[in-house]
Amino acid sequence: MVPFLLDTVITPGGEAAAETATTTTTQSTGLFGTWMADHPVMLIVIYCVVLLAIMYFLSIRPTQKKEKQLAELRNAIEIGDSIVTNSGFYGKVVDMTYDCLIVEFGLNRGVRIPVAKTEVFGKAEPNMSNEAPVVEEAPKKKGLFKRG
Repeated sequence: MVPFLLDTVITPGGEAAAETATTTTTQSTGLFGTWMADHPVMLIVIYCVVLLAIMYFLSIRPTQKKEKQLAELRNAIEIGDSIVTNSGFYGKVVDMTYDCLIVEFGLNRGVRIPVAKTEVFGKAEPNMSNEAPVVEEAPKKKGLFKRG
């Protein structure tokens, strides 16, 4: 191997020694040893796969679980149930088709409007009184050392 200009070492005594870099180079031994130094593209691929897995478990999977629960709730609706739509309207189911519900809204029970099943938020009865619903208080949690 022919020595390169940058491989020369200048000693403190002012003498220029033509010492070349030999095979005593040190390689980092990380988690996978010298494999990562030999395959840097695989490090990027592994990094991308890890990021996609984190995104799946933090954002996509919870959304899919919630959509599945909402679909089960929509399929459990029967004729005569009181429902609330995504826009906040309360009504009573009068008839059903494959993808549509016929709902009576308001006090005038002659008004029947078809509503898509995907627009139903859930089963709910409207609160027609001026009183707030009674909410049971959960037992107060104690601190770390059973205080307060």
